[in-house]
Amino acid sequence: MKYRFLLLLLFFSPLAEIFGSDKTVIPYPVWGQSIGVYNIFVISEDAKEYRNSKDYDRNRNISLDGELKLGDHFAVSAGYGYVDQYATQATPWSGWDRWKAGLKTFFTFGVFSIGGGVNVYGPSASEPWIGERNPDLLLVRPHLGFVLDFGRTKFQAFGLYERETDSKFRDPIQDKYYRYMEAGATLSYETNSNWILLLETTYRMAVEDTISTPRSDSFNLHPGVQYKIGDGGRVFFSGLYGMRKDNTYDQGFKMGYQQMFSFE
Repeated sequence: MKYRFLLLLLFFSPLAEIFGSDKTVIPYPVWGQSIGVYNIFVISEDAKEYRNSKDYDRNRNISLDGELKLGDHFAVSAGYGYVDQYATQATPWSGWDRWKAGLKTFFTFGVFSIGGGVNVYGPSASEPWIGERNPDLLLVRPHLGFVLDFGRTKFQAFGLYERETDSKFRDPIQDKYYRYMEAGATLSYETNSNWILLLETTYRMAVEDTISTPRSDSFNLHPGVQYKIGDGGRVFFSGLYGMRKDNTYDQGFKMGYQQMFSFE
């Protein structure tokens, strides 16, 4: 009996370390939709490529995003950025990205939390009219997700739906418009030092009867790290590996800085 107890202790001790009860801040995802509510601003740069001898595509993006808590359960968010887009099969362009404004809500029940909200993206200030895509239309993106918090180890998952809409949030007059669904997850582990290990995944699928191309759908894996600096600061780096043959992008990375703050 004593030896059985020792064997169980040896087996469960690593799990006790991984799923320790130390409560820490839910990591802000690098690629996916954040579920929690934060006082935070994020400066990031990402580079993505699709490499094919007949169809090369690259995207560079610099963005600034911020979020402000309204009490314990709500937050407002905003963002803006700059895009450089080049493709052999389309018109290259660069310029300011769409502005973003959002509202989120978040509630915790022990180790389980649930959150949701909506983001609205303004017209594309610089993107030319490419094919059937209308850069003058707005984008609406509602989302829903949950968090499992086991202390140092946390799991986040989300689902969202994005569609083009006119300035009055009605269906566009044109016959086809852009719509897709996306889902993703973030598994994180906070070490005893300042490192936070991340493994994220994102999956996007064009909705039926929408504007799409052979590479509209994507399935990506994103291994990465965050490193805590000072009071609430985090430097992050994460990769992008395309998991489909005809992926939107097949390789890339994202890096930047997060600063969480408090008004207390």
